[in-house]
Amino acid sequence: MPPEAAASSSTPRSVAGRFRRPLPVERPHLTRCTKLLCSAFLTLLLVALVIIFVVYLAVRPHRPRFHVTSFTAAGVSSGGPVVLSGQLSIRNPNRDIAYFFDRFYLSVEYRGTDVAKDRPLTAAPTYQPPKTTTPLPFEGVEVSPASAGQDIAKDAAEGDGRVEMTVRVRSRIRARLAFWGNRHWHPLNVRCEVAVGPDGQLLAEYLQKRCSIDFF
Repeated sequence: MPPEAAASSSTPRSVAGRFRRPLPVERPHLTRCTKLLCSAFLTLLLVALVIIFVVYLAVRPHRPRFHVTSFTAAGVSSGGPVVLSGQLSIRNPNRDIAYFFDRFYLSVEYRGTDVAKDRPLTAAPTYQPPKTTTPLPFEGVEVSPASAGQDIAKDAAEGDGRVEMTVRVRSRIRARLAFWGNRHWHPLNVRCEVAVGPDGQLLAEYLQKRCSIDFF
């Protein structure tokens, strides 16, 4: 057959037939297994989410609460060395969650400057069971430098005699729920605003005032 005739006999349909490949054979058993695995995974995920939600509603976790229960600044009126004393309270409002606190450290800020820095409040870690209140006292914290004490005395003698300070407490915290305990410590920072009058006593509006807390 002449080349021209052979070329003419190769129609587009015959060329397409040469390169046509058979479709892969479907495997229904593999498709069924994939669907079953996906359904099982989604079911387990849904059950886990429901359990977590139910546990959350049952436990209803709350942060610990810090309040100012007392605060004095002795020596304010005399202009001599100013010595700070007071007490904070730690309240665990949870019914099933206990807290572990590492050692506490106290700092006091006046006019944006630390007049007491990282004074140890506790010598060892503290454990607080659910639904309890723990006192956190401090005393004999002397304001330094001496010029800060003079500025405090000046504020007490002028205007309404109000002297405002910020008490800061830092520590670490971890929680325990029933038999399950969190082994990871998280930094804890507490900030309490206080103010004393010319006599160095805490003003009434700051008594039992709730402190801001930052952790997790």
